[in-house]
Amino acid sequence: MEFVTLSEKEFLKYSEKSPITSFFQQPLWAEVKKDNGWDHFYVGLKDNKKIVAATLLLSKKIKFFKTMFYAPRGFLIDYDDFSLIEEFTKGIKIFLKEHNALFLKINPYIDYQLRTVDGDIVEGTSKDKLMSELKKLGYKHNGFYIDQDKKDDLEPRWISVLDLENINSIDDAYKNMRSSTKWRINNSRKNSLEIIEADENNLFEFKNLMKHTAERREFVDRPLSYYQNMFKVLKKENMVKVLLVKINFKDLLDSSKKSLKENLEHQKELKDNSRKEKQLKELVLEQERFEKKISVLEETIAEHGNEKIIAGGWYMLYGREVNYLFGASYKQFMKYNSQYLLQYEMIKYAIDNGYKAFNFYGIDGNFDEKSKGYGLFDFKRGFNACVHELVGEFDLVIDKTRYNLYKISFSIYRKIKRLI
Repeated sequence: MEFVTLSEKEFLKYSEKSPITSFFQQPLWAEVKKDNGWDHFYVGLKDNKKIVAATLLLSKKIKFFKTMFYAPRGFLIDYDDFSLIEEFTKGIKIFLKEHNALFLKINPYIDYQLRTVDGDIVEGTSKDKLMSELKKLGYKHNGFYIDQDKKDDLEPRWISVLDLENINSIDDAYKNMRSSTKWRINNSRKNSLEIIEADENNLFEFKNLMKHTAERREFVDRPLSYYQNMFKVLKKENMVKVLLVKINFKDLLDSSKKSLKENLEHQKELKDNSRKEKQLKELVLEQERFEKKISVLEETIAEHGNEKIIAGGWYMLYGREVNYLFGASYKQFMKYNSQYLLQYEMIKYAIDNGYKAFNFYGIDGNFDEKSKGYGLFDFKRGFNACVHELVGEFDLVIDKTRYNLYKISFSIYRKIKRLI
């Protein structure tokens, strides 16, 4: 076998056929990262001129240190073939030394062990043998984190994925959803919501949503320029779809006023009918709800105007899956269930366009109802998405002494950053 540098064309042809490929292992992703200072390479292993393993490698010079390499969601290799992994690792170590590498980071798109919709372990499915083999080859595992807030990994180890392999229509998918999720989807349709597709001109609306969500959920958001560049690059091959949900408060107010008027007219009809006393009481309670809703809507319109973007989703379209990479919404408008409508429509899009999975992406691995991340997990579970626990992140260390110094420095940097 021969370890080689691949052309972009060679790599793309191989990557497209890999069962574990993702948008992270695409030339356009390398182009996105280039704007953030990352260089890139394509490397592979050939057996009789046929590529049997490959990966996109991103590289970045670390100040005061050597160069960090990263294979995002790589390698694209048969992880059950340990001899193939060993051969590929031998080649990649030589390549890394030749390119003054400090270390290589990988986070394979491989399950550590299978889990159910509720997060329960499917016995006998762990990849302990793979973990052991990687350790023998010099890969340092960075741990099995549980809470996203405490992770150092570049990408989530815990994700939530809806399998669409045997789903032929949105009706089939809907049948498998939890009753509370179905209710919220149906309720969202009563709230004067409209889904619109974002472009370069209104991408700032998505950024505004992300800024609010980042503050609410306490994570660091990216600048608008990051989203703009990412959108511009990925749109070349239609690998991205950004959707926004707009609510029309004026329509909702008019509808509520109409319903209140009908309620009052119905009450008049029943007022002198003693046999309809119970029904009349129910109408009075309904009247109070309408009056409160109208009051809130009038205040909302005074503050926000007749229409407002209240939620959004950033979706990656590649290979066998649609990936829900970023989601954002304004907390005060969550009662309109816009995110439920958004995911329903994108699941329908995935099914209609032949995708085999809808990846809800990151969740926590803590399924306790009292945990901070339970709400996000439960939201995605409601669509019948299974928990996937990936193997996690590994570092292949090339320069051990400088690597240890780098880890200490990086740890201090992160602590200082949290205090700022």
